[in-house]
Amino acid sequence: MLLNGPGVQESFNLEELELQLVNALQLNPRVPWNLVGSVLGVDPVTVARRWERLAAAGLVWISVYPGTPWDWDVVGANIYVRCAAGQASAVADTLRGDYRVATIEHITGDGDLSLTVFTPNLADLSSYVLTSLGAIPGVRDCRTHVMTAVYTEGSRWRLRALTAAQRARITASRPEVLPKAGGKLDAADQKLYAALELDGRASFSELGERVGISASTARRRVNALLGAGRIVMRCEVAQPVSGWPISASLWCRVRPADLDGVATQLARLPETRSCSSVTGGRANLLLSVWLRSAADIHRLEAALAEQVDDLQIIDIALSLRHVKRMGRLLDDHGRAGGVVPLIVQEEGDRG
Repeated sequence: MLLNGPGVQESFNLEELELQLVNALQLNPRVPWNLVGSVLGVDPVTVARRWERLAAAGLVWISVYPGTPWDWDVVGANIYVRCAAGQASAVADTLRGDYRVATIEHITGDGDLSLTVFTPNLADLSSYVLTSLGAIPGVRDCRTHVMTAVYTEGSRWRLRALTAAQRARITASRPEVLPKAGGKLDAADQKLYAALELDGRASFSELGERVGISASTARRRVNALLGAGRIVMRCEVAQPVSGWPISASLWCRVRPADLDGVATQLARLPETRSCSSVTGGRANLLLSVWLRSAADIHRLEAALAEQVDDLQIIDIALSLRHVKRMGRLLDDHGRAGGVVPLIVQEEGDRG
């Protein structure tokens, strides 16, 4: 197996075992290695070492963020940014460290950059667009669409490398689903969240030591946070080695009366990474997909036209490069680097 690095080949493909390993952690990012080994028919030490090797190369990682995006008490928006000639890269670099900007893509089409932004309310979104974003040198103008509902997002996307029986065994290991809960996390849970951001696979003993609580208390609290949807953990894979190397966003218009049904239908497509209803322009539905090849975008267009009545595709943007994905900073090859925590709160609350 070849990894990227100085003097090492750039070409890299995940082996079948590695695809299965990633799929297992997509289903439960904290699944025990002994269960993964049992499901995949290999030694637990082997899968643990394989994961560590891939993670060290930035090819896989665990993202942690507050709540499920569709339950956040915040405003989510997609912003298309047009930049002065030659300034898109500099603008993206300026935005990398902004905690409000979850995702940054360099795109084709009407804009130069596509941003996914979360703010506490519409007033803060307005302030961000007019003051913060508008003040960045090189930004010419932007187009903002507010998300009104999210039908699926990246934590639910799967590689589909496991059999149904294998998926069932991994899924059964997830924390018990608990009633949804809101409000701010207490001090101990905030520390656990911060520790998980650094290492989503840290043992309960390690988490307890970092937070100053027992391993059993750490286990109970983490499982409660996950079960109640207070935090989300998401296993990610560098897109160039995922087998789905092409990203595209489709801005669509459907009849308002059909919006919920169509969005629910599109959210189930294997290509769909995220699907949300939006407002603020002609489009009322935003579909983001991962594809096997650039040519698949035309096949997807044809399939959508055939399967969905009165669906109008207004615009399509191919992603040339992800600069940041859900808080994780990415290099030119889509490999993980640093992380910018996604803590959405009022400016005055950030201390």
